Amino acid sequence: MTTDTIEPSQSRFQRLRRRLFYDDPSDETTLQPHLQEPLVKKAELWGFFLFGFGYYAWPNVCASLLLPIFIQGIARGASRLESDPSIVCPDVDDDIPHGDRCLVPFGWFRVTPTSYVLLLNVLAVWCTIFVTLGVSALADHGRISRRIMLAFSTSLCVVACLFFVGALKQEVWWFSGVTFVIAGILYGVTLNFYDAQIPILTRYHPDVVRARVVHGESSSEYIDAKVNIQTFLSGGASGVGYAGGLVLTVIAAIILLFTDASLLIVGYCVVMAGIYIFIFTVLYAKFSVQRTFPPLPPGSNVFTFGYKRIGKTIRKARKLKTLFYFLCTWFILGDGLYATSNMAILIAQDQLHLDNSSLIIAALVQFIFAGAGIVFWIWMQNSRGLSPLRTVIINSCLFGLIPVYCLLGLIESSPVGLKQEWELYLLAALFGFFMGAIYSSNRVVYAQFIPFGHENELFALYEMSSVSSSWIAPLICTAIIERASVRHTWWFLASQFFIPALMLVFVNVEKGRAEGVAFYQAEKMEGEDPMVSKGTVDIEDNSS
Repeated sequence: MTTDTIEPSQSRFQRLRRRLFYDDPSDETTLQPHLQEPLVKKAELWGFFLFGFGYYAWPNVCASLLLPIFIQGIARGASRLESDPSIVCPDVDDDIPHGDRCLVPFGWFRVTPTSYVLLLNVLAVWCTIFVTLGVSALADHGRISRRIMLAFSTSLCVVACLFFVGALKQEVWWFSGVTFVIAGILYGVTLNFYDAQIPILTRYHPDVVRARVVHGESSSEYIDAKVNIQTFLSGGASGVGYAGGLVLTVIAAIILLFTDASLLIVGYCVVMAGIYIFIFTVLYAKFSVQRTFPPLPPGSNVFTFGYKRIGKTIRKARKLKTLFYFLCTWFILGDGLYATSNMAILIAQDQLHLDNSSLIIAALVQFIFAGAGIVFWIWMQNSRGLSPLRTVIINSCLFGLIPVYCLLGLIESSPVGLKQEWELYLLAALFGFFMGAIYSSNRVVYAQFIPFGHENELFALYEMSSVSSSWIAPLICTAIIERASVRHTWWFLASQFFIPALMLVFVNVEKGRAEGVAFYQAEKMEGEDPMVSKGTVDIEDNSS
């Protein structure tokens, strides 16, 4: 092989390496003088995506797969017969007396193991809302947002290592429920801080700063640059998250396939997930950058400031009509996404009687198609001009067809409708293909409406609207299950996609962006500017 044939190959490799790892030196001289805070570097982007690779393994693997299996199994082992609470439920469902049920204590009530999992989610949701609202607005001040995010993420890793205790000692089965709630709180707060990085990294990204300096903030070039970078960050975070979930699922599948796949082993898999997330939390701590925000107003109480700040913003909701209308649609849509996944798993366990290995395979299928879906829909946006908002609308309608299909299972003579194992894998593929695009594109749309200096605060409302709705569907589904059957829940879940899709048709992105600018300008006029204006690009930027 001659040198002439080697050189082009090396040149391509070097160009790729520079694009992935090296910053443009000219940015420091042409762009940094316009900013008070540092430009986003490639190392910081690597830290952002590496954290997503590890951290999204929790919702994609633990919260949606391992923990429902684990918590329901623990509750099933502690359940007693409804007719005689002194008799422990048989291990095999066929041995349960006809007309009787297995019930487990939940506070002062006794519920089925399936309802126990759903009600734990309700409790975790409300606790998450309370804590998230208290700390989110604090992160928009001073230099503490990074430390808060790392503290909650590290705490989640520690709590994950305690789940196995409930399976190790049956008499403390309730301990798994307690850790489940605590883990939900820690996950929700960390996710809020992670999502809030998207508009911040966008604002200081060299491509966005360059478009602003050259063309001005009112130019189409600047708006297009922001949307492109937000799509890159949001879609990339979701994509690497599914990739990280795929890796963790493969590891868990190998462990479960070569062991007895008992509840204790599932608990050890959750411990492994905690260690897995901690590794990438350390990498994020190494590469991330803490930017400076203004200090808390004089006389502010750190314990009440977050609640007062968010309450004040909500009272001004009429100035951000599009943002709050969009939150209402996400309130419904996020509820449907969360509940549909749980219902599919519960039906697979209760009625199809599939083992853990089958659920692991379904999860693998979901992750593979979720990654493919994100790539496909980003390609549609870049090459076909499909806006992020239209992407959400199309995928919501397509997703709504999943519960419609499952309703066929109510027809006794129907051979389909989530009655066969292969249907679970098919639905997992469709679930992943549509869900990844909805999550990533939805964040891009919402980020365009956020006024400058309110990123963590308003992303807390974003996460709250999704998380807080997660208690509505479980309660409604629990009531349906108790009075009819688990399959009748699909009627309700179908509405959770078509209603928000219709509502999103009336969202005007340009109007929402203008409202965010006007909100920021009004704060400046009232002397409540969240940033101290110095005449630089990052300070003058009116919206995220």
